[in-house]
Amino acid sequence: MDPRMQFTPVQNESRIEDLLVVPIGLTDHVRKAVEKAESFKQECAEVSRKVDTLGKLLRQAARFASTSAVGLYESPTRRIMVEVEKTLQKASTLVKKCKRSGMLKRVITITNGSDFRRLNQHLENSIVDVRWLLNISATGEDRPDFTGLPPIASTDPILAMVWEHVSIVHVGSDEERADGAAYLADLAKDDRNAKIIVEEGGVTPLLRLLREGTVAGQEEAAKALGCLAKEKERVQKMRMEGAISVFSQILGHGSMKVQAAVAWALSEFCDKDEESQNECAETGGIRLLVYLLAHEMEDFSKTAKSGLATVVKSTMEKPKASKPGTETSFRGSGRVHPVSSTSHSNEAWNGPGENTRTDSFPSSLRTISKNQRDNEDPETKLRLKVQVTRALWKLAQNNIKNSKFITDTRALLCFAKLIETGKEDVQFNSIMAVVAITQSAEKSSEIRKAAFKAKAPAAVAVVEQLIRVIKSGEPELQEPCLISIGCLARTFPASILHILEPVVKALKADFRVAAEAAGALYKFTNSKNYHHIEHSKTILELNGAQLLLPWLTDPDAYTQKKALMLLCCLSVNVPDHSALAQAMVRTRLENMTRSPVVSQNSDLRAALSDAISKLELYQASIARPHNMVAPYE
Repeated sequence: MDPRMQFTPVQNESRIEDLLVVPIGLTDHVRKAVEKAESFKQECAEVSRKVDTLGKLLRQAARFASTSAVGLYESPTRRIMVEVEKTLQKASTLVKKCKRSGMLKRVITITNGSDFRRLNQHLENSIVDVRWLLNISATGEDRPDFTGLPPIASTDPILAMVWEHVSIVHVGSDEERADGAAYLADLAKDDRNAKIIVEEGGVTPLLRLLREGTVAGQEEAAKALGCLAKEKERVQKMRMEGAISVFSQILGHGSMKVQAAVAWALSEFCDKDEESQNECAETGGIRLLVYLLAHEMEDFSKTAKSGLATVVKSTMEKPKASKPGTETSFRGSGRVHPVSSTSHSNEAWNGPGENTRTDSFPSSLRTISKNQRDNEDPETKLRLKVQVTRALWKLAQNNIKNSKFITDTRALLCFAKLIETGKEDVQFNSIMAVVAITQSAEKSSEIRKAAFKAKAPAAVAVVEQLIRVIKSGEPELQEPCLISIGCLARTFPASILHILEPVVKALKADFRVAAEAAGALYKFTNSKNYHHIEHSKTILELNGAQLLLPWLTDPDAYTQKKALMLLCCLSVNVPDHSALAQAMVRTRLENMTRSPVVSQNSDLRAALSDAISKLELYQASIARPHNMVAPYE
């Protein structure tokens, strides 16, 4: 065991050995006081025997702390030594009262047998506590099979269980360490228990097991760390202990099972903490995750016959030339180093201008990945894809920088393929990753121009799959696809009937899908969109106004608001369109002025007022006959 790897990082100034100096000195002090006792000699002798036993254990602990490669488990050591010191102070005070003294002092300091009984119980508890501490810190054959519950944790049994299993993860055998990590993962499902595990130094042994353990141990350690990452403050503490660097390291050369578990843990970290997202990008985690998906793309491009496969294959075989420069590469130490030059093999998945050295992705990763695809069971392969896509989703979520980083690789092509052919969880995670990226693209013109140009193969492939799901997918998949199409509204040209038609038809679906469809169409018709007039005409020609009317009285306020906002926007953009007159939109909007949804929203009130004014100006108070053609037609 590496002697540099202490049981837990020492957070206080005093060393573990220093904590034992005062208690050991007090045992000598008590023994000397017993020799001078004149009363309660039998009771004092019993105290002396227990103090001798305690002293031997304390000296054994001091030798263990100074000579063992592992040392004592710091957190319980500090707690136990505080209690031991208090008990020995009480023993010293009580024994001193038994010395020969004047009558007045003996009257003032009355001592009886019950005082000694209580003291002996405290001493016995201290003996058991110190012996338990030595047991959980022991390694190999010296470690007992069962350590029991120490008296110091009798009021909180969870604390003792955490201490015991954290120590097992640190000093147990390979099998014991895996079992200990699994037990901690189970405990961490409760928020209070997770807090105790982090506070009691459980993260460092888990990270060490993740780096150096067996496949089973690494997998359980990753699961435990992921279970601990349910609260932002805990995630920040684990990140400060180097968790993200270890995750990136394992993604570079771990087995498929471990990579899947680490990808899940990483997604949990990124879901709670923005700094974890940024640090993962800095340590090369995004590149490694995309690299894992790129292997699937290689197999797909060789076998698939679809149009998407052709796009993917041609794009992967003919990457754009990369400009020479510098980039960052993750190394095993977790540090970021500048590198230069370009690896031809990495160009297959790097985006334009994204350069990496060959050693940015160790040959072991490429070899392991190839072997795993051949030898691993289908369930493991599926689990890896599920967790990698989830991790990329969480990395891109509300993070423009990471979204740009992901789109600079071939990740969008991977997502398009997985949306088309992936199973349920893979498909859902891929869609959500695209949603996160397109939401960033909506805010960043740089991403829109670089990744979502009208004829960019990746953009074409992704939009094609989003539209396919909107047409025939399940409602829980249609909703995010509609959100994503809405985020891309500003990237589409004026003539996009094939995109707007399925979105308009989605207004016929259930209220959740219809709400997102109305929200997406609103972004096409909003004045910020350069082609908002053309898009508005297309929507009305597709019978959009008539499809929106039933939702104006829907019980769901969210759906009602989305439908009303879109209808107002259409009325403002093309108030003289015959479809608005035929649907009697002006009358319906006037009726909505008394709606609670409108009265509670100032922006909606303003939009409604503007729409009614436009319609009053351009249309008569009654609907046009069906055979009347609008002037512009």
